[in-house]
Amino acid sequence: MTTPRITGLTPETATGRVAEIFSETIRQFGTVSNFSRVMALAPGALEAWMTANRGIRMRYLDEDEEFLKVEQAVIIRTSSQNQSEYCLLHNIDLGAEAGLTNEQIAAIQKDDYETAECLDERTKAAIAWVDAVTDLKAKADNAAFERMQSHFDDQQIVELTVLCCMWNFSNRFTEALHIPPEPPEKRLRFRPRVAVTA
Repeated sequence: MTTPRITGLTPETATGRVAEIFSETIRQFGTVSNFSRVMALAPGALEAWMTANRGIRMRYLDEDEEFLKVEQAVIIRTSSQNQSEYCLLHNIDLGAEAGLTNEQIAAIQKDDYETAECLDERTKAAIAWVDAVTDLKAKADNAAFERMQSHFDDQQIVELTVLCCMWNFSNRFTEALHIPPEPPEKRLRFRPRVAVTA
């Protein structure tokens, strides 16, 4: 097991705005992730992350669960492409909670996803877009963008692109600082049953 490079804050040691953000996080997800504990040492970054996550992803929990599945597919694919164990563990769990099947989650991570009958065309379009964005090829990939336009409106394209970029950041942040994965019972949940703070 890799030793963490940074010791983050905890709900017990956090003060001020960070303590407020941690309380909001526990209400939203049932726990404070190791990712958030470390990022709390840069409070502005943590606040910006939580605001973006709440405004782009969490609102679809009740508004549009089918789009939430696509969002989770984008996050899983990004994390898979970057081989980020930390982000994959959290988001495979969250993907399943959002309604993705085990078969779909496996297909999202494979090179031959285009042939997967369990994935619909809009999810495949989103995966192709993730690959272009993550590989810094999206600027010239008009076909991938036009494919996105055939399945999503402008707001959805921007939101999915933001999520891909956020998780490219998250993947690199957790890997660079050796942030350890939590055990399954302490990982994030969309609809937590019990708050876990330890």
